[in-house]
Amino acid sequence: MLETIKITNLALIDKCIVNFTEGFNVLTGETGAGKSIIVDALLFLSGLRADKTLIKSGEEFARVEGVFSVDINNNDLNEILSAVNVENEGTLIISRYFSINGKNECRINGELVTLNIIRKISNQIIDIFGQNDSMILIDSENHLKIIDSIFQDKLYDLKQKLKTKLLELNDVNIQINNLGGLDKNREDNIQLLKFQIDEISNANLKTDEEEQLKNKIKIMENSEKIYTALEQVVNALDGDFSLVDIVKSAINSLNIALQYDETLNSDKDRLYSIKYDIEDILSNINSHKSDINYSEAELDSLNDRLSDIKDLERKYGNTIEDILLKKQELDKRLDLLLNSEEELQRLTLSKKHILKEIYEICVELRNIRKSEISKFRTKLIEELKKLGMKNANFEVSFLNELKLENIENSVNYDGADKIEFLFSANLGIEPRPLSKIISGGEMSRFMLAFKSLQNTQNYKTYIFDEIDTGIGGEIGNVVGQKICDISKINQVICITHLAQIASYGDSNYQIQKFEENNKTITTVHNLNSDEKIIEIARMLGNSSNEITINHAKDIIANSLQYKKQI
Repeated sequence: MLETIKITNLALIDKCIVNFTEGFNVLTGETGAGKSIIVDALLFLSGLRADKTLIKSGEEFARVEGVFSVDINNNDLNEILSAVNVENEGTLIISRYFSINGKNECRINGELVTLNIIRKISNQIIDIFGQNDSMILIDSENHLKIIDSIFQDKLYDLKQKLKTKLLELNDVNIQINNLGGLDKNREDNIQLLKFQIDEISNANLKTDEEEQLKNKIKIMENSEKIYTALEQVVNALDGDFSLVDIVKSAINSLNIALQYDETLNSDKDRLYSIKYDIEDILSNINSHKSDINYSEAELDSLNDRLSDIKDLERKYGNTIEDILLKKQELDKRLDLLLNSEEELQRLTLSKKHILKEIYEICVELRNIRKSEISKFRTKLIEELKKLGMKNANFEVSFLNELKLENIENSVNYDGADKIEFLFSANLGIEPRPLSKIISGGEMSRFMLAFKSLQNTQNYKTYIFDEIDTGIGGEIGNVVGQKICDISKINQVICITHLAQIASYGDSNYQIQKFEENNKTITTVHNLNSDEKIIEIARMLGNSSNEITINHAKDIIANSLQYKKQI
């Protein structure tokens, strides 16, 4: 249950601490006072996507912290907590911070966790049920999960068995796909592999070919510049004022000096070496210069070859080495496909057997559902009658046939059933799809009847956000009794406009809005017994009228009498 919620800088709330109790907690207040801010705070704490509009005007951040007492034996909750190294000791402190610059920080008992973890944990301990939830109930896509949640214990073992079989099916399908699939798919895969292998083989790739092509293209594209530069080198080394002549002249002069000083012999040898190096360089450059030949046709051919290699790299790898390795892989895969007929037959038989088992499980799930839905239907209609819908009728329509031949395409972890809720509130009207026939007031009571039948001792906090839309009078009293029944098993926090519902509160809170220092502020006040009478009278129309106050006392007395009986 939710023991305490602390709200800072959220919407119209500056700072607020609300201590809730077990049983039926009621939040009331004038229209526009900010009653739904408490629900917004819980939604924010539960992982709802946040935006800057949640932050109180003029502030830099919003923070919500909730203190929950939880069941230490809740295995699903414990599994989530253990994943983030938090031990369940019976109390969870969940906090969430959101700043104007988008910083989002979530903590569980002080440990930083992801928003996804917050959502998973909140699903275990909070159940928010408001006007928006009618959209969930109306959408037939949700009907199977909703109905299963009511008698999930009877389906659990079968669903676990189904999950195991679906995992087996997935494994077999993976193995079959690795062998190329079945029938035409397999032949198509074989032909594709042959095409890919031939495409690589016919390219006759060499590991260093791409770099060589790039160099050749670069040289040919710049052949004129290269030729001009080499011509200048030749002129410098062997032109009118060449380096060769200068070195020869230096050698001649050194030979004269050697007639008188033999210690210069090593310098003469070095000059001759320079002369030979220059002549060798000249020979190489002249040879290279004569080989320079620009051919547009050859350049086009080189570019075409490089483009072909790039195409292969886009298909099979980033380099020629990768492409050649890919070919080896394709060769092995083709060999496997061509020599796996026996294994494929074994896997096909295995898949057929698994699908038959899956089909049988799905049939069994449907049979249990039909049996339990029949019981549930009777109970739901009885609840609706208690809520003033004496001619209400409810059916669950199974929309699809179960067939072995298409079971693979229709099954998931919940089975293969597609269902839709059908409803009628009036005598002589055939039940029709819920979305097409139910009114707002009827939906509020329908949701409450559903929730009361789902209610179990699961230590969740149930939040009812103004589900009294479209109802009043005696029906409002019945709705109050129904929520009161739920609160005997799980904690309830209810926002309401109806005095009849508010009178059943074990703890009543008044939401007030006022202006202070040119700011609008919302506060939450825990009412004592006298204040509760005044608030109920206000909701009845006049908190200063003695007749209305006495009426409020009578309503509260009647609610106390009812609570003693349950």
